[in-house]
Amino acid sequence: MLIALGGPESMEESDCAWLSGHLESCEECREFADASAEAVRMLRAVPISAGWSLVSATRSRLRQRALELQRQRERLWVATVCCAAVTLCTLLTTAALWGGLAWLARETRVISPLWQMLLLAANFMPALFAAVLLLARGIHLSDRTWEG
Repeated sequence: MLIALGGPESMEESDCAWLSGHLESCEECREFADASAEAVRMLRAVPISAGWSLVSATRSRLRQRALELQRQRERLWVATVCCAAVTLCTLLTTAALWGGLAWLARETRVISPLWQMLLLAANFMPALFAAVLLLARGIHLSDRTWEG
Protein backbone atom coordinates (compact mmCIF):
# COMPACT_ATOMS: atom_id res chain seq x y z
CA MET A 1 0.00 0.00 0.00
CA LEU A 2 2.86 2.40 0.80
CA ILE A 3 4.38 1.72 -2.62
CA ALA A 4 1.08 2.37 -4.40
CA LEU A 5 0.49 5.62 -2.47
CA GLY A 6 3.48 7.36 -3.96
CA GLY A 7 6.78 5.86 -2.98
CA PRO A 8 9.45 7.12 -0.60
CA GLU A 9 9.15 10.79 -1.69
CA SER A 10 5.71 11.22 -0.14
CA MET A 11 6.21 9.11 3.02
CA GLU A 12 7.18 9.97 6.53
CA GLU A 13 10.66 8.96 7.59
CA SER A 14 9.46 6.09 9.81
CA ASP A 15 7.30 4.61 7.04
CA CYS A 16 10.15 4.95 4.54
CA ALA A 17 12.56 3.13 6.86
CA TRP A 18 10.05 0.35 7.47
CA LEU A 19 9.37 -0.03 3.73
CA SER A 20 13.09 -0.20 2.91
CA GLY A 21 13.58 -2.94 5.48
CA HIS A 22 10.54 -4.82 4.23
CA LEU A 23 11.62 -4.61 0.58
CA GLU A 24 15.00 -6.16 1.46
CA SER A 25 13.30 -9.21 2.92
CA CYS A 26 10.18 -9.60 0.72
CA GLU A 27 10.79 -10.63 -2.89
CA GLU A 28 7.14 -10.16 -3.95
CA CYS A 29 6.93 -6.58 -2.66
CA ARG A 30 10.34 -5.73 -4.13
CA GLU A 31 9.15 -6.93 -7.56
CA PHE A 32 5.95 -4.87 -7.17
CA ALA A 33 7.98 -1.78 -6.24
CA ASP A 34 10.29 -2.26 -9.23
CA ALA A 35 7.33 -2.77 -11.57
CA SER A 36 5.60 0.33 -10.18
CA ALA A 37 8.73 2.43 -10.59
CA GLU A 38 9.18 1.18 -14.16
CA ALA A 39 5.53 1.97 -15.00
CA VAL A 40 5.95 5.50 -13.68
CA ARG A 41 9.17 5.97 -15.70
CA MET A 42 7.44 4.73 -18.85
CA LEU A 43 4.46 7.05 -18.31
CA ARG A 44 6.74 10.02 -17.79
CA ALA A 45 8.61 9.20 -21.01
CA VAL A 46 5.45 9.51 -23.13
CA PRO A 47 5.26 13.01 -24.58
CA ILE A 48 1.90 14.66 -24.11
CA SER A 49 0.88 17.56 -26.27
CA ALA A 50 -2.34 19.47 -26.01
CA GLY A 51 -4.25 20.51 -29.09
CA TRP A 52 -5.10 24.12 -29.87
CA SER A 53 -8.75 23.66 -28.89
CA LEU A 54 -7.82 22.24 -25.48
CA VAL A 55 -5.38 25.09 -24.82
CA SER A 56 -7.96 27.66 -25.90
CA ALA A 57 -10.71 26.12 -23.76
CA THR A 58 -8.37 25.93 -20.77
CA ARG A 59 -7.35 29.58 -21.12
CA SER A 60 -10.98 30.61 -21.40
CA ARG A 61 -11.91 28.70 -18.26
CA LEU A 62 -8.93 30.14 -16.39
CA ARG A 63 -9.93 33.69 -17.33
CA GLN A 64 -13.52 32.98 -16.27
CA ARG A 65 -12.36 31.57 -12.94
CA ALA A 66 -10.05 34.55 -12.39
CA LEU A 67 -13.00 36.91 -12.95
CA GLU A 68 -15.12 34.92 -10.49
CA LEU A 69 -12.38 35.12 -7.87
CA GLN A 70 -11.98 38.85 -8.48
CA ARG A 71 -15.74 39.36 -8.01
CA GLN A 72 -15.60 37.40 -4.76
CA ARG A 73 -12.73 39.60 -3.51
CA GLU A 74 -14.65 42.74 -4.49
CA ARG A 75 -17.75 41.55 -2.67
CA LEU A 76 -15.72 40.70 0.40
CA TRP A 77 -14.07 44.14 0.28
CA VAL A 78 -17.46 45.85 -0.08
CA ALA A 79 -18.88 43.81 2.80
CA THR A 80 -15.86 44.68 4.97
CA VAL A 81 -16.16 48.40 4.20
CA CYS A 82 -19.90 48.27 4.89
CA CYS A 83 -19.35 46.54 8.22
CA ALA A 84 -16.72 49.10 9.19
CA ALA A 85 -19.01 51.99 8.21
CA VAL A 86 -21.93 50.53 10.13
CA THR A 87 -19.75 49.91 13.18
CA LEU A 88 -18.48 53.48 13.12
CA CYS A 89 -22.01 54.86 12.75
CA THR A 90 -23.19 52.62 15.57
CA LEU A 91 -20.44 53.86 17.88
CA LEU A 92 -21.15 57.49 17.09
CA THR A 93 -24.91 57.17 17.49
CA THR A 94 -24.51 55.17 20.69
CA ALA A 95 -22.46 57.92 22.28
CA ALA A 96 -24.94 60.60 21.22
CA LEU A 97 -28.03 58.63 22.16
CA TRP A 98 -26.58 57.52 25.51
CA GLY A 99 -26.09 61.08 26.65
CA GLY A 100 -29.45 62.25 25.31
CA LEU A 101 -31.46 59.38 26.74
CA ALA A 102 -29.65 59.57 30.10
CA TRP A 103 -30.55 63.27 30.33
CA LEU A 104 -34.14 62.58 29.26
CA ALA A 105 -34.45 59.74 31.79
CA ARG A 106 -33.21 61.98 34.62
CA GLU A 107 -35.66 64.72 33.66
CA THR A 108 -38.65 62.37 33.41
CA ARG A 109 -37.51 60.01 36.19
CA VAL A 110 -37.63 56.93 33.95
CA ILE A 111 -35.93 53.83 35.32
CA SER A 112 -32.56 52.90 33.79
CA PRO A 113 -33.48 49.55 32.17
CA LEU A 114 -36.30 51.16 30.21
CA TRP A 115 -34.22 53.91 28.58
CA GLN A 116 -31.37 51.48 28.00
CA MET A 117 -33.75 49.21 26.06
CA LEU A 118 -34.88 52.25 24.08
CA LEU A 119 -31.22 52.97 23.35
CA LEU A 120 -30.68 49.47 22.01
CA ALA A 121 -33.75 49.65 19.78
CA ALA A 122 -32.96 53.15 18.52
CA ASN A 123 -29.32 52.28 17.96
CA PHE A 124 -29.46 48.94 16.20
CA MET A 125 -32.34 49.53 13.81
CA PRO A 126 -30.65 52.31 11.79
CA ALA A 127 -27.37 50.42 11.83
CA LEU A 128 -28.99 47.26 10.46
CA PHE A 129 -30.88 49.27 7.86
CA ALA A 130 -27.71 51.06 6.76
CA ALA A 131 -25.81 47.76 6.56
CA VAL A 132 -28.42 46.23 4.30
CA LEU A 133 -28.52 49.29 2.05
CA LEU A 134 -24.74 49.63 1.77
CA LEU A 135 -24.24 45.93 1.15
CA ALA A 136 -26.97 45.77 -1.49
CA ARG A 137 -25.61 48.86 -3.24
CA GLY A 138 -22.04 47.55 -3.18
CA ILE A 139 -22.96 44.15 -4.60
CA HIS A 140 -25.07 45.80 -7.28
CA LEU A 141 -22.16 48.01 -8.32
CA SER A 142 -19.62 45.19 -8.43
CA ASP A 143 -21.97 43.01 -10.53
CA ARG A 144 -22.68 45.88 -12.88
CA THR A 145 -18.98 46.51 -13.41
CA TRP A 146 -18.56 43.11 -15.07
CA GLU A 147 -21.59 43.18 -17.35
CA GLY A 148 -21.06 43.46 -21.11
